[in-house]
Order: sequence, then C-alpha cells, then structure tokens
Amino acid sequence: MRFWSRLGGVLGVVGVAGIVAAIAQEPFVTKVTKVVDIFTALLRHVVTQYVEPVDPEALIEPALDAMLRQLDPYTRYIDEQGSDELDILSTGSYTGIGIVTALRDDSLLTVVEVHENSDAWRAGVRVGDRLYQVDSTVVLHLSGRQLRRYTRGEPGTEVQLVVLRERLSGGYDTLRLRVRREEIRLPSVTVVEVLRDSIGYIRLERFSRKAVEEVRQAIAALHRAAPVRGLILDVRDNPGGLLDVALNICGLFLPPNTPLLTVRGRDPQQDRTYFAYVAPVEPELPLVVLVNGGSASASEILAGVLQDLDRALIVGTPSVGKGLVQSVLTLPYGTALRLTTARYYTPSGRTLQKQPIPLLAPRQPDTLRRFTTRNGRVVPGNAGIVPDTIVEAHDSLPEPIRWLQREGWLSRFATAYAAQYPRLPEGFQITPQLLVDFEHFLARHGKSAALYPLSTALTEALNHAPQTLPSSSVRVLERFLLQSRQVEQSLLRRYQAVLLPALEREILARFLPRRILTERFLQDDPQLRVAAELVGTRAYYTILATSPGN
Repeated sequence: MRFWSRLGGVLGVVGVAGIVAAIAQEPFVTKVTKVVDIFTALLRHVVTQYVEPVDPEALIEPALDAMLRQLDPYTRYIDEQGSDELDILSTGSYTGIGIVTALRDDSLLTVVEVHENSDAWRAGVRVGDRLYQVDSTVVLHLSGRQLRRYTRGEPGTEVQLVVLRERLSGGYDTLRLRVRREEIRLPSVTVVEVLRDSIGYIRLERFSRKAVEEVRQAIAALHRAAPVRGLILDVRDNPGGLLDVALNICGLFLPPNTPLLTVRGRDPQQDRTYFAYVAPVEPELPLVVLVNGGSASASEILAGVLQDLDRALIVGTPSVGKGLVQSVLTLPYGTALRLTTARYYTPSGRTLQKQPIPLLAPRQPDTLRRFTTRNGRVVPGNAGIVPDTIVEAHDSLPEPIRWLQREGWLSRFATAYAAQYPRLPEGFQITPQLLVDFEHFLARHGKSAALYPLSTALTEALNHAPQTLPSSSVRVLERFLLQSRQVEQSLLRRYQAVLLPALEREILARFLPRRILTERFLQDDPQLRVAAELVGTRAYYTILATSPGN
C-alpha cells in the first residue's frame, strides 16, 4: 500500500494537482485523469501478475524519466538518493563519502573527483580508480545517480569500498578501503589569488546559498593582500545553481536598483523583473568574466547580465546556452521534481537558450532580432554567451591527441602511471621518457596502429589489395611501407609539446586536490593570461565602448 499511495502522490503532483489548479478546462482535466488511471492500473497489473516478481520502483523511475525527457533536457525527477544535489544548492554541503563518479566510455564506474579533506581522500581513493563494490553490492556498471543509494547514509557510519586501480604493466590492483560517511562541505569560491600586476582572481565553482558571502569575502581578502586594480571572475565549467544567488553576485558589481533579469512563464501575471538585494562592493573596478563550454545556467545569467550592462568584459569560449528556469517542486517520500517553469531574458531582452526545444520554441527566434548592450554593442540571441574576446583554452589539443583524450587513454595512462607511487614523488617532473611509457601502454591495449597513420594506411592497402593488382604496384606499396616505418614519427612525439603538459596535469590530478591543481596551472592558462592583459587597459574600455570613470 505504501507504494501505491506514493505513486498516487507522485502522479498527483506531476499531473493532476498542479494542472487542476492552473486550468479549469473540464475536457483537459478529464483527459489527465484518464491517463493517470490507465497508468496506475497498468502498473498494478504488471507488479502483481507478471510471470516474475518486479521491483515497482525500478520500473517506475525509468518511466518517469522517459516521460519528462519529452519536455526538455532540464526537467527531471529526483528520487530520494538525488536529494544531495538539492542539499548542495541550499547549503553547499551533503552527506556522503566524498567522491564524484561517472560511467566512462568503457561503461565502468570511474572516480572523476575526490573532495579534499573527505574520508575517501584520506583513505587513498584517487581520480581514475574504478569503483567495483560498495559493501556487498557490485556497482561497477551503475550510474553515479544509482550509486548514491549505497554511499549515502547517517554521518559517522562506515562503508567498505572495493576499488580497482589499473597497473602500468597491465591488469588491476584491488584495494579494500573502509570509508566513513560524513558531511562534505563544498565551497563555492575555491581559489582566490593576486596575479601579477595586481590583478585579483576569483574562481567561482557553484552558486549555492553561501556563494554571495564567499565572493564578498574573496574581494575583501584580495584588497587586503594588494592594491587590486582589476578583477577576474572565473565561472568556467560552473554548471550553475540558484538564480537569486547569481543575481545577487551581479549586484556586488552594479549600482543599486538596477533591473537585472526578466522571467516569463506560462502565466503572464507571474512575469517578474529581478533586482539584486545586496549592497554593491565594487561597482566600478574593471572586471572580466571567464566562460567556456561548461558554463551554464546561473553562470550564463551572471555573464549575460554583466555583458548587457557593459559592466564586464567576457573572455573565453561560447557557453552552453541554457535560457530556462527550473523550479524544484516537493513530491512525497523525499522525492522532488525539477520542472522548467519559465524563460529568462537578460537586460538587452535576449534569451540565451541555444538548443531548439519543440515544446518551448519561441514564436520568433532571437537569432532574427538585433540585441544591443547599454552602450550599443550588438550581442546575439539564442546563442548562449558569446565572449567579447574569444580565446581557445590550453586543452584545445590537436585532433589526434583529442582522440586519445576523448577515448580516455590519457586518463587511464595517468592512473596506471601514478599507481606506481604511494604519494607524489618529490621533485616530480615530466620527461620525454613518459612518451615511451605511454606508447608501450597503448601497445598493450592494441592502440599502436592509431599512432602511425601513414604506415597503418599502407598496411591496410596491402592487406586489402585486390588479386588483380599488378605485382609491380604491390612492390611499390611494400617499399613505401618499409620507408614509412623507418621515418614516420609517432603522433606522441610529433605533438609532445602539448601532450606532455596534458599528461602532467592528468598525473598530478591523482595526487593533488583540484583546488591546488588549479592554482598550480594558473600561470599556464591562456584564457586567464589574455583576461589579465586586458582588464583595465585602453583595449578593455574600447571594447566596452566606454571610458574610465563613466
């Protein structure tokens, strides 16, 4: 009975209750009631009469996900195990063991981040490890979302992990680790640095409730450290968070009572213009915002507002392009619905939504309209955030190296190489010998052919040459193949100038927290370097079409 009452509650909130309250059209209400009745009856028959026992919760969750996917990519059902993402938004913390996992291309559950100061970090879990088992449950092929039901629990309780760590020589080491569940605190601001020429740098990773105060404190810390003459706010790879938090961070850099955002939903009477509700702390300090293809949602709102008001210069690469607002609606038994309820529009009147969504298609795409900033600069609609100055990132690797990265071979090699050491070797440095080790690693996995494209192509041509091909032509191909094998340079050698730094960063990620890793590579960041060279200069004010003091 508990399940059926729960199902009724979920369907009621998802379907009937909200719709009946909003729409008084009897035929439509009847249709909704009919659909709910059919769904409930169908599910009851399956779970009570199917030839084998069926877990109703395992059956209904994919059904709900499939239903919501027809709406847009952002509306989704959040089960009890997913409530920690709501905790992160509201409090900047959650209860767990301190790891972030993802299914890689080989369908194995892989650790992609270990939170600093967590018990998993202290126990020795590393980025790149494969999570095989939690207590008695094999989780190797589960998604990160499914994993939560085994890693969450009461603070202070223990869980046993079985971790597989790939070896350089082949195979895996098996590690059995006991890890304690605890409250994991995730700061919104992770790096605060004074760069050369007195430029302040703030890395903002999420928009939780504490983010506004953390940014305010970061600005104060920078001013205590040096006479800061410009500021860089980095929201690259920041997937977003709370709308009002993003707007209040904007408010730290803008005059009071500035209209920032318009939100329009299904009911025109609910349309609203948002303002910041904080006192500004730096309304005039030259400001650059860094964005990239991982900046989404609240990050784009922050960048779009400051760009439209000509308050900041935007540097980097185009952002995701998410122009929709989600509201979190409470469902029974600790579940929730994250539902798209509105579109947002920046001060120029544009929407940033890049991906066309049939159910949400505007009557007139913004790509056909002309939008301008406060100073008259043209900015595109339906395109996410297009930076004022586009700068490719350091990880814009040549295609052959991108292939190695995309297929996970850089990460797998780094994991296997680091497995030789219990801790980061003192004075660790990368050398060309690393490329030899990497090539041997790829050879053991049958990937050598991809490193020698010319020789591989000639070999393929010979293996598939038709029998009618003249023997003289075959001999020519064989001679070319012999010569190519003698002179062709491995792609690893050809691109070592970019490959070695990429491998160094991957290897260090197995030993250093992400915060320290970011600090270590700040000076090598081309997007940050361009931002620091621009902020507060004549070029900065020229691009913004303004002048110092205005």
